[in-house]
Amino acid sequence: MSSGLNGWRPELVVLDLDGTVVPYAEEHVPPSPRVQAAVASTLAAGVPVIIATGRAVWSALPTAADLGLHGVELVCSNGAVVYDPDSATVLHAVTIDPGPAARALAHRKPELTFAVEHGTEGFRTTPGFPRDFPSAFLDATTLPDLVATPTTRLVARVETPRPDEASFQIYGAEADAARELCAAVLDPAVYGWEIGYTGWIDVMAPGVTKATGAAMLAEDLGIDPAGVLAVGDGENDLPLFAWAGRAVAMGQAPANVREAADEVTGTVTHDGAAELLERWFG
Repeated sequence: MSSGLNGWRPELVVLDLDGTVVPYAEEHVPPSPRVQAAVASTLAAGVPVIIATGRAVWSALPTAADLGLHGVELVCSNGAVVYDPDSATVLHAVTIDPGPAARALAHRKPELTFAVEHGTEGFRTTPGFPRDFPSAFLDATTLPDLVATPTTRLVARVETPRPDEASFQIYGAEADAARELCAAVLDPAVYGWEIGYTGWIDVMAPGVTKATGAAMLAEDLGIDPAGVLAVGDGENDLPLFAWAGRAVAMGQAPANVREAADEVTGTVTHDGAAELLERWFG
């Protein structure tokens, strides 16, 4: 990663969604007018903008449209899925057998509830899985039925109170415990995992990250990683930060994410992503 601007200008912008262009919320929230305008100015300058998100396809599409990214390919599910909205086609998907992971996690922590991505249609879940975020939910079923077929992502959760987002305390003891649990019971040769706020656990194929998905799209565009600006706020953005030519953390990001970035911009509630893009495209 570069240590200073030195006349550097992005050739490609890669944006996270939650905590970057929109706040974490229990229902769909559009980006602020300032963020929308900054993305529009970036596109008008001829610089492509893509999304790399932990969200599934069906959750990412509305926010992509809000940002004016109509028909732009999406990196979803922490890189496990690359999707083309124009053709409604999954261009790339890496699946896992969720059964061994789910059984190992449930054996150690029986109170966990689970969900799996069912294609691009929605989440199938076990009973009691918290539905406290904007998504598409399908049927609830038993764990053996849920994990009987391959999936691009397994999610495990314990319902916890929502964090105090006014102070941006979105990682804490629950996330630490989830991280320790995964390290204890999951084989890193078979599974990769990401820990989200309040201990959300995403289980994917090993080596799959936002960076692997974004790299595919950058290569298609003929853009070297050195020309990529990546903006995010979560631990799942760390591989993206290591890959991109310039990494920028949101102001409310955890300390380890801010430390991994080349710089820190404003918080999501203060339109930090727009503040950053306006430097070049204001």
